[in-house]
Amino acid sequence: MKHRGRLAALLAGAALVAFVACTEVATDPNAVVAIRFDGSAYPSIVVGDSLRDSLGALQPVRATGLNYKSQAVEGAAFVFSSPDTNLLMSNTGHVVAISRKTDATPARIFATVGALQSTPDSLFIVPRADSIKSAVDVDTVNAGTTGRATSGEELIQFTVFGDTLARAPKLAVPAWLVSFQLLYHGALLPPTDTSTAYTYVIVGSGTSQSLRPTFVDSTDASGRAGRGVAVRAIRAGASEDTISVIATIRARKAGIAAKSDTTLLVLRRQ
Repeated sequence: MKHRGRLAALLAGAALVAFVACTEVATDPNAVVAIRFDGSAYPSIVVGDSLRDSLGALQPVRATGLNYKSQAVEGAAFVFSSPDTNLLMSNTGHVVAISRKTDATPARIFATVGALQSTPDSLFIVPRADSIKSAVDVDTVNAGTTGRATSGEELIQFTVFGDTLARAPKLAVPAWLVSFQLLYHGALLPPTDTSTAYTYVIVGSGTSQSLRPTFVDSTDASGRAGRGVAVRAIRAGASEDTISVIATIRARKAGIAAKSDTTLLVLRRQ
């Protein structure tokens, strides 16, 4: 009976220590209780290279430890890892792609601190993009009686291609960022200015459908990216007008100029 009493006392003491420890973690501003994993700002990494931004600068992945108040904990020691052997990871967040995945699925990256692990970020491993080609050189969009013209659900599409072995066919590059800009009456329109014309995607459906201005897209599995085009009004009294859609890619390597291609849209008043 004495042994049972002592055991009960020990168990009670252990429970109290566990309760106190949990209480301290729950109120300790330096204890990490959650992870905000920002991952990569880019959807892909070039095979044989480090993760880089559009101009070729190293772009490590980042994670932030959060305390019980959802405030950032300075100095949280993260471990970055991937279950996919195609990537090499460092604890500074730098990523190197040593090979492409044979199943074309994205590689996964995790951030871990203590016993906490983030949800994964995804990175497609792709060849370096080095050229872009419009689906058509010239296309036509009908303008309404008010002179407003939109391409509707039709996207003005471009395909991105990447470097391969010498004399080998070019490969379409998925998960590569493409930016769009409009050239109207000889002037480049600021991408964020929607007062004259803009590129868009359609959001919603039915009566709640709307055009959301956006000038950046990521290529799909076939290497294509596209945006719709809206023009507020073609020139008064004109039966026809034109606007050019310019799509641009960057090689994500220092010293390599951006590559672009153009589709000319003919705007016809109905």
